[in-house]
Amino acid sequence: MKKIVFLSAIALVSVASVNAQELKFGVTAGLNIPSFSGDLGQSMESTIGFQVGAVADVALTESFSIVPELLFSQRGGKPKGGGDATTLGYLQLPINAMYKIAINDNSKVLVFAGPYIGYGITSSRDGVDFGSAPEHALNPLDFGLNIGAGYQFGSIFAKAQYNIGLTNVANEVEGRKTDGGNSNIAITVGYFF
Repeated sequence: MKKIVFLSAIALVSVASVNAQELKFGVTAGLNIPSFSGDLGQSMESTIGFQVGAVADVALTESFSIVPELLFSQRGGKPKGGGDATTLGYLQLPINAMYKIAINDNSKVLVFAGPYIGYGITSSRDGVDFGSAPEHALNPLDFGLNIGAGYQFGSIFAKAQYNIGLTNVANEVEGRKTDGGNSNIAITVGYFF
């Protein structure tokens, strides 16, 4: 199912690129406030991370775009009541449908939503790493949804968004079944060349 969604998203971006009125590329970076729902042997709460990457704006009309991004994004959490945070690094591909509301010739309000797929590549905590074998605590594949809003002035944009993971990324820990997913609030800025 995840492969079908991923391939469908890539096909959608490819078709959109062919039919685009305008195609722009840019960079984006920002602050993450991730949390991990479920458990990794203990209850978790939000922590602080970052994301950085490349973005494209495939304008299908003056008001509607498909906006794929390729990001390195930190997720994770920290134990409730204290302790070191677990920082997880993901390569992430969100593909958002974006509606732009023109304020004047140079500024727009942005409203967007869409799916994302991510693959875990780094972990800061011993014993919490990615892989499908029983000794690994986390499944590297993450899939979820984005929703957000922002503002664009010329080539500069700022966005606030919420990402909710729809997959269980926790494997069995010490022989017991666990479950948990990523969620994140992000505040980002970017620039189109």
